[in-house]
Amino acid sequence: MKTNRLMWAFVAIIVAMTIVISFGTDKGHSQQGNKNKNEEGFIDDLSKYAVVDYNAPEPADEKEREIRKLKNNRYDDQSWVIKNPHPDDSGVGRYDETEPPSLIPVNERSLVIVGKITGVKAYLSNDKQGVYSEFTIKINSILKDDTDNKTEVAKSVIADREGGFVRYPNGQKVLYMNSERALPAVGNEYVFFLTQDKVSPNYKILTLYKLENSGITQLDYASNDFDDFKKMSKQKFTEFITNKIAGRVFQN
Repeated sequence: MKTNRLMWAFVAIIVAMTIVISFGTDKGHSQQGNKNKNEEGFIDDLSKYAVVDYNAPEPADEKEREIRKLKNNRYDDQSWVIKNPHPDDSGVGRYDETEPPSLIPVNERSLVIVGKITGVKAYLSNDKQGVYSEFTIKINSILKDDTDNKTEVAKSVIADREGGFVRYPNGQKVLYMNSERALPAVGNEYVFFLTQDKVSPNYKILTLYKLENSGITQLDYASNDFDDFKKMSKQKFTEFITNKIAGRVFQN
């Protein structure tokens, strides 16, 4: 995967002005705080992003430590997280040139659910070159499940995606974000397309859509074919996905 890193100067001012209340463990932290405009003029609540300390200790429990290493392994060898950022650095972006998933990727071997995020923590990869956010998702409904781990409604699953804040020993915080793959927020409801691999015990977020009474929001920006779905109700959108899974819809 080819990656390019973009320095976000606008984040420097935003982060400096953001008042944050953090909570969590030594290994990962969640945030709540202010909303600010990003470089494109859209409101972005920086406090929704989880924070991990660059020098966070490993879990004391041996079994927990081994599980965390397996989860971290997915984000090794990324050459993304800076060991000694410049004092003016407060954001590092990236994009990749891999083929994005289809708009509604039902042909993937996946778990497709409607669920609400109840918690998020950030972690560094084992080599500290990558950072990812780990989400706890309470399942409201299951639209498809052909994964190895069969799930149940009302249960929770764990899924992750690259990105999050890294806090350095001097207190400096740098936000690492993929420019085409946004991170969801605690308390919101989404349709998740989740996949498995042999690298991590976590699910990986393939793509996702925010469900609101006012319409549907696409969090991944690789496709421009989403206009027909934006004003759909939650029910109509999930019905469309269910029909596509059943083979009754043939468009991408």
